[in-house]
This record gives sequence, C-alpha cells and structure tokens, in this order.
Amino acid sequence: MSETRTTVLKLGTIIAALLGFVIIGLVGVYRPSHQQSLINVLLGEVGTLAIAHSAYRISSGKQASTVGALTAVVCGLVLAGSPFVFANFDPFLTIQLVCSLVLTLAGVAALAERYMGGEEGRRTGAERIAGRSGN
Repeated sequence: MSETRTTVLKLGTIIAALLGFVIIGLVGVYRPSHQQSLINVLLGEVGTLAIAHSAYRISSGKQASTVGALTAVVCGLVLAGSPFVFANFDPFLTIQLVCSLVLTLAGVAALAERYMGGEEGRRTGAERIAGRSGN
C-alpha cells in the first residue's frame, strides 16, 4: 500500500469515527422523533464502532476488516436515509446527511483498499514483522 494512500485512508476512517459521535449526539441537540433518536443512537454507535475498528486495523498496518467496513457502509446508508422518513427538518437533515455519507464513504474506501490494495496489506502479521527484522 502506498504511504500516501494509507495516510489518507487512516485520516478518513478516523474522521468518520469522530463524525459517528456527532451522529449519536445530534439527537440531544435537535430532539427529533423517538424513532429517529433510536436509529441515530443504535446505528450510529454500531457504525462508529465498526469504522473505528477499521481505522485501528489500518493504522496498525493491517487491512480493514471486511465485516467492519461493510457494517459501516450499511449503517451509513440507513442513517443517511432515515431523516427523510422520520425527521425531515434543517439543520438536522443536513448534518445527518453529511456525517452519514462520510461514514459510508470511509467504509467503501476501506473495502476498496482491502480488495484492490497492495501486497503489503495482504501479508500476515508474522510476515510483516519478519520483513521488518530483516529475516
């Protein structure tokens, strides 16, 4: 994996994880319907944990987890569409859409890197450690 691509992916997943906290806290500021609050808290939490796990793995020199990245994509898509069903008012809608789409894009980028990335990410941890020690 090229160094620049790795850095961008690390930053993207970390930013997405931080925006996941915004999604969770958004319901405390704008007080949407009960259903929207539940969706934000539950799916926001699951999506944030999933993308944070991917960020951790990428930062550790490993590939993102397929399940974690896919979970972030699904949660992001549901979160992006939910305000249209339950709480269609500004600025809640705008903030929710931006944060959810960043979460979704970070998950898609992690999945793309996993399957189209370089050989370095496909090596096992033992192979990476052996390569660094010169063995």
